Amino acid sequence: MNPRRRNRTLVAALACTCALTGVAAPSGAAAAAPARSSIVGGGAADPAQWPYAVAIFRKGHMHCSGSIIGPTKVLTAGHCVAGFNLANFQVIIGRPNLRDQATGQLIGVSSGRVHPDFEQTGLHDVAVLNLAQPTTVSPIAVATPEQSAAATLAGAPLRVAGYGATNPFGVHLSPFLKQTFEIVRTDSRCLKAYTRDLYAPESMICALGAKRNKEGRFKIHTSACSGDSGGPLVADTPTGTVEVGTVSYGGALCGLPAAPTVYSRVASSLDFINAP
Repeated sequence: MNPRRRNRTLVAALACTCALTGVAAPSGAAAAAPARSSIVGGGAADPAQWPYAVAIFRKGHMHCSGSIIGPTKVLTAGHCVAGFNLANFQVIIGRPNLRDQATGQLIGVSSGRVHPDFEQTGLHDVAVLNLAQPTTVSPIAVATPEQSAAATLAGAPLRVAGYGATNPFGVHLSPFLKQTFEIVRTDSRCLKAYTRDLYAPESMICALGAKRNKEGRFKIHTSACSGDSGGPLVADTPTGTVEVGTVSYGGALCGLPAAPTVYSRVASSLDFINAP
């Protein structure tokens, strides 16, 4: 296996491992409970701002996050799909509280594609799932290269959402959709953290949120974490909200300033994403 592919696979696996044994599919509808602290350090997501955000379940358990980009298309991370039997996948749409089975849709997956570069080199960590039936949820637009370049300059604010872990250790997945703000960091920061073996500026985005005031001896920033893999990183542009990235990988401890979160830059995979 290519060293770059092997190393990134190991790091990306950290983003999925806890999800496999996390939030189980609820057995019945339950009253909405108050939202707890977020992804890592954000807050409860406003469903009206994230209608396209989805939870991907595998064998009845939370697996990854994703986004609706077409009536039957879900965009997620390549490492969420590669090597898995898609017959075991279900996508939950329009359900900000996963315990509330009275809301939203549960749709199976008929097929899927992983970017060929990810399978060969670990680059372009994106995949597209095809739903067994269409959804009426409004999709999120995928950023063009021009939109992506303008929205992801160092220091730019972005938003991310998912159902992932609520603490830096990657455990305690949230049954609620959470969001937090990320700040685009310089490519040099992620190159220092991960080296060129893992981080490719042309196809990735380096981001980390604001510093939190707790977590004891650890200096933790708001961040995506385990279970958020494949979730949408979006930019609010003058012409509307566009998805610029999908959650890809990070350090062993979510939110460490020395190990920012890395997102796959979706504009660099546009031809693959838009393929029929």
